[in-house]
Amino acid sequence: MVNIKDVAKIAGCSISTVSYALNDDKRIPEVTASRIRKIADDIGYLPLAAARNLKKRNSNTVLVAISDFGGPVYHELLDGIHQELTKHGYTMIVSTGSSTDNLLKERMADGTIISDINISNQTLIQISKILKPIIILDRKVHDTDIVDMTIDNYDAMYRLTEDVISKGYQKIAYCHGVKKTHDNEYRFKGFLDALKKHDLNISDEYVGNFTKQSGSKIAKKLIKTNQIPEMIVCSNDEMAIGIMEVLQESGYNIPNDIGVSGFDDIELASYCIPKLSSVRINRFEWGRKIAVTMLSLLKKHKTDVHKEQGELKIRDSY
Repeated sequence: MVNIKDVAKIAGCSISTVSYALNDDKRIPEVTASRIRKIADDIGYLPLAAARNLKKRNSNTVLVAISDFGGPVYHELLDGIHQELTKHGYTMIVSTGSSTDNLLKERMADGTIISDINISNQTLIQISKILKPIIILDRKVHDTDIVDMTIDNYDAMYRLTEDVISKGYQKIAYCHGVKKTHDNEYRFKGFLDALKKHDLNISDEYVGNFTKQSGSKIAKKLIKTNQIPEMIVCSNDEMAIGIMEVLQESGYNIPNDIGVSGFDDIELASYCIPKLSSVRINRFEWGRKIAVTMLSLLKKHKTDVHKEQGELKIRDSY
């Protein structure tokens, strides 16, 4: 196993300097500390606390790593996970950013659930060697120690697009979220395959970042250039709502002038005017199933993993 001496040798400094750097001691200049941290990551060194924790008994905690504490989709998921874990005497720790990095490397939980696109696949694979089980919700990683419990984004978006086409729309555009994310990529693939089945081509593509503000910006550009399609299929609800609001403020009628759909079925989707057509993900139930799977894996039971399915919620926006 790689140890602190190996880091010090490659870095060309003392063991104490490496220790100070990895513990964010201000006596070490940031440029030096940054170089040492990179060396430690590159060679797979983990702090001694991680090794110590391997010898400890179970902590009865599960770490849930999320990208941020904002947005409308996490609270139901976390509630489902929390309630199921609590029934079985486990505590849920929720973290983001650098807190997650530290908790993972220090192995401060019995298992972890990852929904944070900022954690690299390389880091996940490295951590999985000392911290098992790991369940991921936001990507696919080809590693036997990592369990994928993503939403079936492809199937849900395929079925939604089929419904859009059945309403007679032909000039259909797509609004991406963050392009290289698992959710966006599989939703877009489902969208394209549904179009292909009906011999239709995509009308246009727009790129947002899953926020309402990015949807508003896209709509303003469409109005300015007078490039309004018949229908916009959005990768999530927040962008769809941002697009609808700007279009309506500019005098467009939804759905008479243009149709819009979303994905996630956040609470606001059924309250905005018109009510937004979307894909409902029962995030509480998804969270509960994730927790059940985690508990089963912790007990080393054989576990069947199923993808969470989406339910079409067709309302008034197309």
